[in-house]
Amino acid sequence: MNLNEDYTKLDPSGVERALTLFPNQIRESFTQVKNYKSVTGGAVKIENYDAVVVSGMGGSSNAGKIIQGILEDNYNKPFIVYNDYGLPNWLNKNTLVIVNSYSGNTEESLSSYQKAKEIGCQVIGISTGGKINDVVIDPKDTNPTGYPKTGLGVSLGGLMGVLDAIGCMPNAKQELETALTELNETRKTWNVKEMAENLHGSIPVLFGGRPLLGALKAGRNAMCEISRNFTEFYDFPEVNHVLVEAVGKPAAALQKKYLFFESNFNHERVKLRYKITKDIFAEQGLQSTAYSLQSSTVLGQSLELAHYCAWLGFYISILDDTDPGPEPWILKLKSVLSQSVH
Repeated sequence: MNLNEDYTKLDPSGVERALTLFPNQIRESFTQVKNYKSVTGGAVKIENYDAVVVSGMGGSSNAGKIIQGILEDNYNKPFIVYNDYGLPNWLNKNTLVIVNSYSGNTEESLSSYQKAKEIGCQVIGISTGGKINDVVIDPKDTNPTGYPKTGLGVSLGGLMGVLDAIGCMPNAKQELETALTELNETRKTWNVKEMAENLHGSIPVLFGGRPLLGALKAGRNAMCEISRNFTEFYDFPEVNHVLVEAVGKPAAALQKKYLFFESNFNHERVKLRYKITKDIFAEQGLQSTAYSLQSSTVLGQSLELAHYCAWLGFYISILDDTDPGPEPWILKLKSVLSQSVH
């Protein structure tokens, strides 16, 4: 299908509407958590802690990884994101564990929540309901699909609200408003439709560097889940020690398209590595392109990158003449596991 055609019938669950409301998701969930008294002194009272561990899966963990990149240079305690059952062995009663689960019923997250309780950690569980329910967010009408894959803003805003309330991100509200204002302006002129048409039919390979690696992973996940097209991502500078000699074989590798997310916040040597890598790819006959992130802050560029990729996934799905909403294989997986969806 052509993106200039009327494709509304392809999207009955409202993925496009949910992506449009991404800024509203963040504002709504952030505001709700900021007003949630249990975060600072009620049922969940947070005192001194030596480290923060965010436990979650999928988009719920990607919210943590986005924030991890933002905090790397300006937070003086370990801030770790954990994606698995249980928790690392080094945790103790001085560790703050934040379990972020969109549904509140994700089995890996429930496992982490229980383990944190057993260890004696301070624990906050954030969700839209379910069994993990210390802080409960109501997305209202900001995520009409009800799918976590279109609800990154819900998870991100909720987590930022908690971190702001306990002092990890004391300027979060002001920084968030700046970032969202810039994002709304950027969306008016960005080239996401043209980029989707360029990438369509290939295996997209995404490249990024610190401090935007969490956003890069969130973007890859959104493209996989919304477009249901295989998508890869690699991080600089590590990719230069892995991939450059391995892009020519098998023949199918030559059909991949490489998208570099360029940021003024990347290390100067990473910027140079981008240029050299693109030149080498051109010599090897590979197809590469770039998107220069426009926002003025790390938070703004993180939101921009992840959101841009979600829109790429949506438009690639439309170009495939495919409904971007249904998740039949996820439903099958969760059914076999005998757990609640997501």
